Amino acid sequence: MKKLLRKIALINPKRSLSKENPRIFDMLERNSDNLKLWFAPPLNLLVIASLTPKNIEVKIIDEHFEDINFDEDFDLIGITAMTQQVIRAYEIAKEFKSRNKTVVMGGIHATILPDEALQHVDTVIIGEAEELWNEYLHDFTNKKEKPQYKSTELFNLKKSVTPRYDLINYEQFNNSTSYFKFLPVQATRGCPHDCSFCVTSRIYGKKIRKKEIKLVVEEIKYLKECSNNALLLFVDDNFFVDRKYARSLLIELIPLKIKYIAQSDISIANDPELLQLAYLSGCSMIFIGFESIAPQSINTINHNAWKMKQVAKYPEAIKIIQDNGIVVFGAFVIGFENDNLSTFESILDFILKNNIPGQFTLLTPLPGTREYEKMDQEKCLIQKAFWDKCSFFNMTFKHKNMSIEEAEEKIIWLHDQVFKPEICLQRNLHMMKKYKNLPQRWLTH
Repeated sequence: MKKLLRKIALINPKRSLSKENPRIFDMLERNSDNLKLWFAPPLNLLVIASLTPKNIEVKIIDEHFEDINFDEDFDLIGITAMTQQVIRAYEIAKEFKSRNKTVVMGGIHATILPDEALQHVDTVIIGEAEELWNEYLHDFTNKKEKPQYKSTELFNLKKSVTPRYDLINYEQFNNSTSYFKFLPVQATRGCPHDCSFCVTSRIYGKKIRKKEIKLVVEEIKYLKECSNNALLLFVDDNFFVDRKYARSLLIELIPLKIKYIAQSDISIANDPELLQLAYLSGCSMIFIGFESIAPQSINTINHNAWKMKQVAKYPEAIKIIQDNGIVVFGAFVIGFENDNLSTFESILDFILKNNIPGQFTLLTPLPGTREYEKMDQEKCLIQKAFWDKCSFFNMTFKHKNMSIEEAEEKIIWLHDQVFKPEICLQRNLHMMKKYKNLPQRWLTH
């Protein structure tokens, strides 16, 4: 006799901001007008929902905006988790399993540490789930589910399905003031740079895989039907790296009249035509991983030292991007081997001189990265599994040039300086001057 499968819960656990460090909350609170955590609904759950047969009801529960009713009548519980969510994910799994519910887990952390995850759930999905989900559902209904399902090759994005954007709880999403909120879209997967602190290349590959452009356009049209005036986030790790594809896609985006943010490396500044198309198609901000402004700090994060070779070009590249009407949002990581307390002051000086906002995090050696393997071998991790401290404001290893307390105080100090109202106003005025010399967006190319 088959198992009944009428209703599935797909859950995104709340991210940890480290319960041990109330100073983080105090800093976010006093800067709340200008500094909020970024948030986008988990695209992987929206895709899983789309892959699920239509006769099965799917409910997406995002713990950032609503509580979980553990007594709701679900036949199956699916949970996704990054490392900073996984402790909460295991707590959620325990609650459901105590009610005799079946729990399946996927996402980055379960992919990297499937044996750990399997101690808490019934089944683990390893890697990209598009080719695995319906196989798992078939096995579940026939009472033959396996402990692990692992993708054997990278998914062909040309076979992608349109995410179930209709399942987002827009009322709760729109009413929340706790985050800078975006709606997720994806055109490509993969990144060629393979940074030592990042798992993207390991999970999604170094080669860029691309969706059909017409599919991306259809997804955005559907998303616009579900939510008016949405600010979109292309979650691609390196959106513009395939120049030919990006150029063709941006031309198709112009008539859609959207506003979006994208992630890129600094080389986008080398292509003025692509920057113009990005602006005209609605790109308002580019998130760029600068990582550091000190070449000696990042000389080993890429195997070919690519990022180290770009450092001297940063100021001119920023100016070029800003001159094209696009805000540069810089991501900086502090805690590399040659960093010290003066690194924080140097980054602040760079931020002020170049009029950019930024994201500042302490180096966090996440499992699956080369940084984790190196620090584990050198026995400088504070503890082997520190998942509850993956807030990126916490030091999780012993650093030769600064204490844990010094680093954590300085990262808070840096945020306080960068997000002062007068500094934010200065950045805004700087960009407003740029906009005066630019055409209106969404003009026909």
